[in-house]
Amino acid sequence: MSMTADIFRLVLGLLFGMLVPRIPLLFFTRFLNLERGLHPHPDPTPVDVPLIQRMRLMRRVHGMGWILAILPLGLGLFVLRVSPQSFAFGLVAGVAWFAISRIVPQDVEMGLGIIPMSLVREVNNLRQIQSPCCDRPFLQWEVRAVRCRFCRAVHLSTPRPDLGRLRSDGWLIGAFRILLADGRSIFPLTESVELGGEVGEEE
Repeated sequence: MSMTADIFRLVLGLLFGMLVPRIPLLFFTRFLNLERGLHPHPDPTPVDVPLIQRMRLMRRVHGMGWILAILPLGLGLFVLRVSPQSFAFGLVAGVAWFAISRIVPQDVEMGLGIIPMSLVREVNNLRQIQSPCCDRPFLQWEVRAVRCRFCRAVHLSTPRPDLGRLRSDGWLIGAFRILLADGRSIFPLTESVELGGEVGEEE
């Protein structure tokens, strides 16, 4: 019975350590009426000023997670100094898991973080199209790439991360998917596609 209780407290601490730092990602932008300028989820998002502003906001939201991580980490370390409690060990392990998932980048060249500043600059640069792909280029960030709405040319083959919009799949399922991916896209990074190319798979 004691072993079962210890395992339960360990898992409970692990969940708390993983969830607390992700509270801003789950709630902050979705329930504070911050949907202005963005199309509903999961519709493509035009590459314009509201998108760049939202990407910069999401960078701050992800940064808030590091601040909230101090609470379970500090509590866990404080308790472990007094006695080896399984719940406290779970807290520390959960925060460590959160830190590793945030530190390890998907692409080393792109930079650290879910939405690195280099990605913000790259998307922002697409607003000034140097070589138009068609007569009326209209770039929008779809699930897997930034494409022209009309000619379907790929301008950036980077999957779209979570932008903090209200999820179309509901609060519970949406929150579960966000926790699993930690705000990243569920699709892997693909090789760079030249202007005029197309993404082979349908969304």
